Formats: sequence, structure tokens, C-alpha cells
Amino acid sequence: MIPSPPTKSYWDASAALRAIVGENARLVEMGKRAAHEVAPLAAEADRNPPRLVPPNRIEYHPSYRAMEEIAYGSGMVCDKYAPSPVASPSPLAMKNAGAPLTHSQAFGLGYLFAMAEMGLYCPVCMTHGVARVLNRRGLRSDIVPRLGARDAATRWTGAMFVTEKAGGSDVGANETIARNGRLTGLKWFCSNVDAQAVLVTARSEGASAGTKGLRTYLLLPRGNPGFQIERLKDKLGVRSMPTGEVRLTDAPAEEIGGFDAMLEMMNFSRLYNAVASVAIIGRAIYEARSYIEQRLAFGKRVIEHPLAAATLAELESKHLGALLMTFETIRALERADAGDEDAARLHRILVPVVKAFTGKLAVACVSEAMEMIGGNAFVDDSPLPRMLRDAQVLPIWEGTTNILCLDALRVARKEGTHELLARDVALPEERDARKWAFQLAETFQRRLVEEFRVRSKI
Repeated sequence: MIPSPPTKSYWDASAALRAIVGENARLVEMGKRAAHEVAPLAAEADRNPPRLVPPNRIEYHPSYRAMEEIAYGSGMVCDKYAPSPVASPSPLAMKNAGAPLTHSQAFGLGYLFAMAEMGLYCPVCMTHGVARVLNRRGLRSDIVPRLGARDAATRWTGAMFVTEKAGGSDVGANETIARNGRLTGLKWFCSNVDAQAVLVTARSEGASAGTKGLRTYLLLPRGNPGFQIERLKDKLGVRSMPTGEVRLTDAPAEEIGGFDAMLEMMNFSRLYNAVASVAIIGRAIYEARSYIEQRLAFGKRVIEHPLAAATLAELESKHLGALLMTFETIRALERADAGDEDAARLHRILVPVVKAFTGKLAVACVSEAMEMIGGNAFVDDSPLPRMLRDAQVLPIWEGTTNILCLDALRVARKEGTHELLARDVALPEERDARKWAFQLAETFQRRLVEEFRVRSKI
């Protein structure tokens, strides 16, 4: 007997998330829609990736547009800046309509959505990031309410164009030049390439080398004569979302700050990356558990075999630790935004540590879940192959593992932030930044899991 695909709501299947975030009608609604509507749409969008229609138009499959309506229609972005009633007529969804979202609730919505679709969650991330950077600086109040708006007719999405041929992780090597408010250069890896509001790094003519000489600009591509999409990337995963190469030739742009503005955007994206990582692990466990609870082997259900039960338990334990650490980082952001400087220090070290740890973990956990299911998870009738392809980008985007470990070590040396995480724990020598950062993560996770189990029945 081949088990049928699971149909349980992602919210109902996520006991730990419920315990962390708390009951909320909009999360309940997203859990249902993600499992029943977004998941099949995501499979269809993956099979029908976007294409470039010269000069600069991206043509999307209708499944992608339908997912946009669910993602942005939930208010996970716009309600942080312009609260409005929930579009869905569902009484359940209307219960908390228009209520301001905390970061935990907004990322909870994103977690449930990303369990079904990783590709579109990237544009959601960048749209939120652009809105946050502009809003915190009191800039472009005409644009911020449009970013991630519920209504497709007024909605803008965001992006950040940083990577160049000269510099990926080495951002300071970038060569794009700014002359009199106009940008010239080639941006090499531009996700959500047709966004309406983009943060771009460029070096003012004659400025110093490295990141100190970089400035951050707001580029509005629509109708911009200096903006040209040269081609789309053929990617291993997250195929539903367009990533391209962009040529800028004296493209008008508005300077909004130094490299610190882009760094804020990147760090916010790293937090989104961690949420996506724990979401895809959660989805992999959801699929594996459903399968082995139904599948018969050697006279009984697979989950009744001790090794299978132990493997699933280990996956769930890893997921719980990563989930707790990710949402602890989100709560630190909430306190930091409210003016808590200790929380801001904690957040500065948690972001690179959590992103590095969860991104690496996601690939291994999805692979383990595939193995638990067996050959049926290796064919594209299953969502697992797409999930494994999608997960592989998580250790790469917004800083590779080694870069993030070095970032964590740098902020620890500068501010002693690691002392907030590892109480009375001897860490490895700092010369091994990767081992140091991962032991820091594991130590902090264990503490969070112990505290969680004391106060929770999970």
C-alpha cells in the first residue's frame, strides 16, 4: 500500500510553532491555505518557471500569481506598515483583521507559507526588507505602503542587487559606479529581478576601496531608461521566482545611505533565510511522518520499527532546537526595535549564527526525510526532490556558512555578545571560527530546548 499524500493543515501539524507563537486566527487560516492551496500551486509554478520577454518584462505562470495573492493577501508584509482589513471573507481570518502584527506573528505566517513554497518567500523577504529600511529612515512614505500591499493593482515588490562578477561574498570588491545620482555596472545575481523598488550598492566615483566606499541607492526600475535585464539564471532550485543579470547604464537612483543601509537589509534577509530553513525542515518532517505512519513494511507500520522511530525523533529534535533558536532571534529583534540595547546586541550575534546553522541543517534534514520515505521520495511525483533543490540555496544566500561564522566571531570580539548565549561554557579556540560558531549554536539550542520543555507539554 502506497500512502496517500498528507492533507493535514500545516498549523495543526506544527505543535511547536503553536506553542511558540500562540493561537492566532490568521496563522490558522494560513496553515490551511498553505497545505491545501499553496502546496499544489508551488509544484505547478516549479514546473513552469518565469521567462524573460524582452526588453524587461517577466512572464509568470498563473500559479505564481495565485500564490502572490495568498502570501501578500495575508498582510505579512503590509500590515507591518499599513494595517488593513484581511481580504478573505472567512470569519476565522477576520477575527484578527487589521490587528498590528508582531514580528513573531509575521514570521509565523511566513513559516507556514514557506513550508509550501520557498521560491516566492524570497521576494516576500526582500519586499519586507526594502519597506523596513526605508521606513526606519523616514524615507519614501509614498512607496512604503505599496510594498507588499494586499491589492495586486497597487502592490510593489522589493529586491536587493548586490552580487557582481567581481564580488559575491567579497562585497567590497564590487565595481558598480555612481556618478551624479546615476548607476553604471552589471549586477550578476538579482532575485525578484522585476521588482519595482530595489536597493542597490554602488561606489561613488573616487570613493575609497572596500565596503567603506559603498553607498546604498534606491532604484525604481519601471520605466528607468538605464535598466536592462540581460538574461534569467537557470537555477538548481527556487525556480518559480526569477533571478537575472541586470545591466545598469546611467540609471537614475536615489541615495539613501551608506553600506550600513544595505547591511541592515542583508541581516533582515538572513533572518528570513533562517525562517525558510526551519520551515522546509518542518515540511520534510510533515511528509515523512505521514508516510511512515501509513506505510507497512515487514508486517507492521514503518514508524513501529525502532530505527525508523528513532530517526524521526532525531529529526524532530533538530527541528525543535532550530525553530526555538530562530524565534528567539525574532523576539530579540522585537525587543531591539522597542529600544532594548541588550536585545540589539543579542540579535547582532544571533543572526549570523542562526542563519549559518539552520541553512546547513536544512539540506541534511530534507535529505534524511527523503531517505525515510525511500524511492517514492526520489521521483518528482513527490514534493521532496523540489524541496531538496530549494533547500540547497539556504546555506548560500545572504552569506555562505564560513562568511557567517566569521561575522559572528567578529561581533563577539567587538562586543562580547557570545557571553549572552553561552553561559559558563568553554568554546573552541577562536581560530576555528566555524567550529566556534556551531558549538555556540548547539549550546544555545540545548538551553532553549530545556527551558521550552519545562514550560510546555510538547
